[in-house]
Amino acid sequence: MLKRSAFFILIFTLWAATVWAAPYRRLVNFEWEAIEGAKSYEIELTQVKEKDPKTFTFKVQEAAWNGRLTPGKYLMKLRSRDYRGVPGEWSPESDFNVGLDTAALKFPASRSRITTKETDKTKLEFQWAPVPGADQYHFSLTSEDGKTQISEVLSEPSFKTSVPVAMNYTWKVSASNKEGIQSEATAVSQFSVLGKVLENPKIDKPESEFVREIKWTRPDYATKYDVYIFKGNPTTKKWEKFKVIENTEEDSLAFDQSWPGGKYQIAVRAKSDMRPHSTLIKQTFSVRNGDRSPAAEYTALVRKSIDRVTGWYAIASYLITEMQFRGINPEKNSSVAYSAMGGTGRMGVGWFSPDTPWGFLGIIDLSGFTFNGKTQTFASTELNAVYRKSVGDRGEARFQMGPYYKELPETVGDPFSGQSEDLKISSAGPHLGAEYWYSLTPKLGLQINAHMYMSLMKISTPNGEPLTPSLSTQFGFLGSYRFTPTFTGLVGYARREDKMSYNAVPSSSNFAVDGDVNESTIVGNYLNFFAEWAF
Repeated sequence: MLKRSAFFILIFTLWAATVWAAPYRRLVNFEWEAIEGAKSYEIELTQVKEKDPKTFTFKVQEAAWNGRLTPGKYLMKLRSRDYRGVPGEWSPESDFNVGLDTAALKFPASRSRITTKETDKTKLEFQWAPVPGADQYHFSLTSEDGKTQISEVLSEPSFKTSVPVAMNYTWKVSASNKEGIQSEATAVSQFSVLGKVLENPKIDKPESEFVREIKWTRPDYATKYDVYIFKGNPTTKKWEKFKVIENTEEDSLAFDQSWPGGKYQIAVRAKSDMRPHSTLIKQTFSVRNGDRSPAAEYTALVRKSIDRVTGWYAIASYLITEMQFRGINPEKNSSVAYSAMGGTGRMGVGWFSPDTPWGFLGIIDLSGFTFNGKTQTFASTELNAVYRKSVGDRGEARFQMGPYYKELPETVGDPFSGQSEDLKISSAGPHLGAEYWYSLTPKLGLQINAHMYMSLMKISTPNGEPLTPSLSTQFGFLGSYRFTPTFTGLVGYARREDKMSYNAVPSSSNFAVDGDVNESTIVGNYLNFFAEWAF
């Protein structure tokens, strides 16, 4: 028999079980301390609610009961019966709640790392499974730094909002119904929102081989960098890892002066804790071998006005003057001399490398002048191998050698009619040239030059006769100014003398005799404008 003063322990556990009939009920399990001599037990459960409260009575043989109850508040009492079926006294009423299920969170998944393409904020839709019997949901979101705190009461199992990227978050959901019954537990989950991939840093290429420091830009949101230094192996022609610096917060790297000269490559990757790393950006540069002292650097700086070690470059010039033409043609008893305003345009492409003193330069010229209302044009082209050699701290000699092709006009006058005839001679041969460049300052330089063109091979002559060897020359000087590391302008003086001659044909109908030659010569003292671009 269970007396009113008897002590018993009530233990109950709840778990969810889905049922297809309404209203929703949860499976409930009660256990209590068995009463000595009890053969059965009666349980009375009363649902506490404002309208239509219900009382349920159950009989069990064991000190436990299993059944389904709708979520809500309940009062419970029980009593035992002995082997005769005689009941004992009811126990005092105990109250308890049958809570709602704990919400099952769907998105974002626990410990997930959400990638975005946003740099500041991104939109998220939080989702969880509907809780049976719930009328509303209590949603909260908190960022790790505490700056974002959102709390909402919702009627649907989802919520949309914008959140800052590059942050860790904790979100919670609990359910409740109109009677104030809540979920057995609050569902909690954590996730991270990553920001957009970091922009690539930009590495400043050292301006000279006297490398003191290597700098790069800091992309937005970058907090640290991985830096890799590679050195070129001249034997294997491969890059070898030289130094690695990880997670540095500096935007530059001091270049140790004890490191040997040669070819180097630096690779930099920007990093952030909550944003994907940038790609690995590389920059190749050269470091001077030997003396890299400030004095040596100053000398090299002064030489900048004449240095040309950037690979491919282009030239353009224009020479303008009053040309002096002289022509002798015994075949037609002609001797002419006149002055005419003219000029020469020049275009060229060349290449130099810091790894070899050799380079090349190709040039095309187009010259012309106007006399007596007629315009004469004549072209030339040349292709040269170029050899450079330093002369002292500030000077450099450059030697050119290669084949050339040249045209020259010939004017033949008729002494009886006063009319003139315009012909053209063309030849080919070797070209030899020499230039001396001297650096006055890092911007200003001086150049003197001399060129010789030997006309040895006939391309065409007006009478088809062989060419006789002749020499054309050019001498000049230029002052240079380096406007930028890739552009240099020059202006100066040039004297050119272009000459060609070919055998005259003796005949009773003309005035030529054996050994006579027809010859054309153009002499000009030119104002020379010159420009050079590296690319």
